[in-house]
Amino acid sequence: MSVNCNRNVKFIVDRMHGDLARWLRILGYDTLYSPNLSDYRIILIARRTGRIIATRDRGLVAWARRKGLKAYIISGVEPEEKLGELAQYTHICIEFDPGRTRCPLCNNKLVKITKDEVRGIVPPKVYEEHDEFWYCSRCGKAYWIGSHWRDIFSRLERAKRLTS
Repeated sequence: MSVNCNRNVKFIVDRMHGDLARWLRILGYDTLYSPNLSDYRIILIARRTGRIIATRDRGLVAWARRKGLKAYIISGVEPEEKLGELAQYTHICIEFDPGRTRCPLCNNKLVKITKDEVRGIVPPKVYEEHDEFWYCSRCGKAYWIGSHWRDIFSRLERAKRLTS
C-alpha cells in the first residue's frame, strides 16, 4: 500500500466476516462486528456512524447503496484475501502500527503498558521473554508480539501483494 493510504475509515462487518473484523482491528481500524446483527441494524449503524459495510451479501450491498452508504462485497476466503480486497476498495493501510492497534476481541483501543504493569496478567514465561505489552482496558486482555506474529506479518505481506 502506498504511504498515502486511508487511515480514517470505520467499518461494520457482517456475520460472515468475523475474521476480517479481527484483522482490521489489529491494523487499527474501528470495526464493529457482532454475529447477531441483522441487515437492518447494520444499515442503521452504518448510516448513523459513517461506517463502511463489508459483507458477502449482495442484497445488503444493494440496499446500503440505495441508502447512499458505502458497502463492498468481500469474496475472499482467507483473511489476507479479504484484507487485500478491502484495501483495493477503500485504500486502507495494510501496515501494523502498534500505536493504533485495537483489541481484536472488543474493538477498544489498546494502550502500551510497562512490563511491571503486566505482571500477573500474562503467563510467567511470556513475562520473562517479552518487554513490550499492550492492554485492553475494556476486556482486560494483554497482548505482546510473540512467535505467532511471524504468521501475522506473513499474512499482512500476502495481503499487500494481493493489492498490487
